[in-house]
Amino acid sequence: MSLELQTNVNDVLNEDQLMLDSKPKKHVPAQWARTTCFILIVVMNLSAWIDLEGLIGEIPLIVVQAPEGWALPSAASLCLSMANIAPAIIVLLRWRQGSRFSEIPYIYLIIVVGLLSCCVLAFTWQRTIFLFGSERSVWFFCCFFTLSMLDCSSSLVFFDYMKRFRDHYLTAVFLGEGLTGIIPTFLLLAQGVGGEATCVLTTNGTSLEPIYSEPRFSVKIYILLLGCVIAASLIAFILLRWTNIIALADAVQSVIYQAEELTTGTDPNENSLMTSVIESPESKSRPQMTRRVFIFLLLINIINSTMLFGCLPSLSTYALLPYGQKAFYYSSLFTPAAYSVALLINLRWETITLRATVIGSAIGLMLCIFIIIIAT
Repeated sequence: MSLELQTNVNDVLNEDQLMLDSKPKKHVPAQWARTTCFILIVVMNLSAWIDLEGLIGEIPLIVVQAPEGWALPSAASLCLSMANIAPAIIVLLRWRQGSRFSEIPYIYLIIVVGLLSCCVLAFTWQRTIFLFGSERSVWFFCCFFTLSMLDCSSSLVFFDYMKRFRDHYLTAVFLGEGLTGIIPTFLLLAQGVGGEATCVLTTNGTSLEPIYSEPRFSVKIYILLLGCVIAASLIAFILLRWTNIIALADAVQSVIYQAEELTTGTDPNENSLMTSVIESPESKSRPQMTRRVFIFLLLINIINSTMLFGCLPSLSTYALLPYGQKAFYYSSLFTPAAYSVALLINLRWETITLRATVIGSAIGLMLCIFIIIIAT
């Protein structure tokens, strides 16, 4: 009797061991794989705004050589506004195609065309075409419009791509976009102040002519350096797509299911297998935004975007150049950095109150009105 009991116990233990061995073991990602995947996502997102942010910072050197002169930022701002048609087209395509829509081709298009546009712009930004009775910087505006279309669409498709990853990889997206302003700032610091006019007497001593200071390296080198960053973004995206680094890092956001054996209340011997979704802590219920607050925040966003992207870029030369080339240079230097600081602050405080949003927007609106007044 005891021998049979021992045999049954051993059989049960062996069956339990087989069941444990048959269960899939949880993949533990390597730390180097997670770090590498994080860095690749950061580098990929550098191509989001770095070309446009870099060109805006380089405008003080371009203005003094372009035939449009002080009116160049106004025309560039018009190109930027017209380029917002690209995100609208992508939204329509997504709505039209539904589940068949894939953002992968658009990411390749944005990065590759952005790289080619930077290469073309580096060698053609000084070329002009006689149009409508005067010389025009057609090459510059065509490349600027192309880059504006790409950058305005980049956040839309890049964030769409990030839905595949786990939530904490969104930090890499914000960090990458934050560096799109910091990198041009360091390049501008290395380039130095250029285009500062100094009046000297002509050879006959009867008149004055302006002599412009030279930067440490030219506009062409500056744009090519931006192109190198975009090329690095292309390489990072290719590595994410065609290597197993995402699988090694276990970075894919997967829906986790748990099989639970539930017993009905009436019959304890009747078991049913139920598959239920495990909710993450982030998916717990949060306070919902009312429709009125949502519309109010949209109106604030419209006003802020109109001032920041519509009015101020076109008035920058008229507000700053009367104070000298250095004032224009430092303003163009800190403008990309301000965008980066705002994104990095978002990493520290993910949400802010409605009151803080209204107060910050009101202060920004008053500063914009002040700039408009001094520009006129």
